[in-house]
Amino acid sequence: LSLQAHCTARMVASVQTNAVPLSSGGGNQTTMATPGLDNVLSSLTSGGGGTNDEEYIVEAFLENVDKLEALVKTLLALEFWREHALFFERTKKKTNVEEEEQVEFEIEGGDRIGEIDQCYNDLNDVDGGEDDNAVGNADFETTTTTQSEGLAQRLAANGNALRTAFILHAETTTVSLLGLIFYKGIPAGLLEGGSGDDVLLSLVDYCARQLIFLGSPEESNPALSRQKNPLPTSKLSNYLQSRPRLNEIRDSIYDSSYQTAVASVALSRYLCENVNELGPSLLSRLLEVHDFPLLMIPLIEEPPWTRRRRIEKRGKNDNNVNITTKLIWEKLDEHNEWKEVTSSDLLHLTQLEGQPWLALFHLTTAKVCRESYGLDEYRKSCLMRLRKYIHEALLDQLPVLGDVARYLDELSILGVPPSGQGVHRPSSNASSSGLLLQRVDSVREMIVDKKNMRNGEFWERIAMG
Repeated sequence: LSLQAHCTARMVASVQTNAVPLSSGGGNQTTMATPGLDNVLSSLTSGGGGTNDEEYIVEAFLENVDKLEALVKTLLALEFWREHALFFERTKKKTNVEEEEQVEFEIEGGDRIGEIDQCYNDLNDVDGGEDDNAVGNADFETTTTTQSEGLAQRLAANGNALRTAFILHAETTTVSLLGLIFYKGIPAGLLEGGSGDDVLLSLVDYCARQLIFLGSPEESNPALSRQKNPLPTSKLSNYLQSRPRLNEIRDSIYDSSYQTAVASVALSRYLCENVNELGPSLLSRLLEVHDFPLLMIPLIEEPPWTRRRRIEKRGKNDNNVNITTKLIWEKLDEHNEWKEVTSSDLLHLTQLEGQPWLALFHLTTAKVCRESYGLDEYRKSCLMRLRKYIHEALLDQLPVLGDVARYLDELSILGVPPSGQGVHRPSSNASSSGLLLQRVDSVREMIVDKKNMRNGEFWERIAMG
């Protein structure tokens, strides 16, 4: 065991802490933004070392916060690679009118006005606002967006569809590893402020994006639709044999996006479980900016890990092949495999189904959350939709939800402000002057500058590099 721990420690020690920004290189550098981490992820993916290997890897990361920060940076780089480098969007603008002649004039205090404009633009950029000139010229320009294959086209032409699937799976493995690390609590090194606080902010934002992805309607979510409505067996074989390599890469993206989002639910729950340790700005990000309590509701009302589909059964009768169909229920197990469940077992709670409930338990019963969460009519109506799902069968499996039911019963008779007029809580970072400042995800912008996130030409250079 000591030899195994020593080998694991050396493997984690080989992870370089200087993550490679996507803007510094081409396609090869985007596959693994942190050199040395691929050995760690391969060890977890293969599962050769069993649970002991996982424990040693988790302990090694807990002992070195710099390696943990590199792990989060790699996760964000892999997300960028999946969402932008493989398939990117080209944006073209067509001007309908000629550019008007600009007349310069000078008024009293003109230098000061320019200085104020610059300050406004800086604040507007922090808040995520758009350029006023861009908004003002919206009537004079027509924007067309077309999707390009990007790096995926080159990978398909070279027959690297399987390698692409491995790289995509690295993001899922990274989220699972972070879940194992945060299962033991938020690492102390990340709570000491500085870069650790920025890393936690990036994780909160990342989990919020994944929860929004899982909670989006099936009609507008092809990855979720692919899981909920798989092809029947009679058509699946022909599809797999005839699909082009580019479609194979696209299917890998759909599968990886779904599996990564599912894995991030557990990580989100661990963040919610330790809200008492988060600072005011992170707590505000969790409750007010992203509204984690409401993000959990769609996962309970329309669970993405439960599906009902029609299966085909073949039988012989007088030398004739008869095909019959049957509707079955299936649930996703802890190994990301769909398993059939009988109607009588539908109320049996799986590990995935319990995650959003446990997250809600901490978000609704923790004192710091009750003091910081600004309730209004809209939030109240959304939360009250959960009351009908807390029944006796659920309470027998998760008795702690009795506190959630009690909270909802108290909320039903509580008077709250109208929608949009919720009380500003101490964690909302609102000053007495009414100026609301929002933190920037500096870790994410270090990997890709904000101005390049939706720049098709930038991602084209990354893909072709």
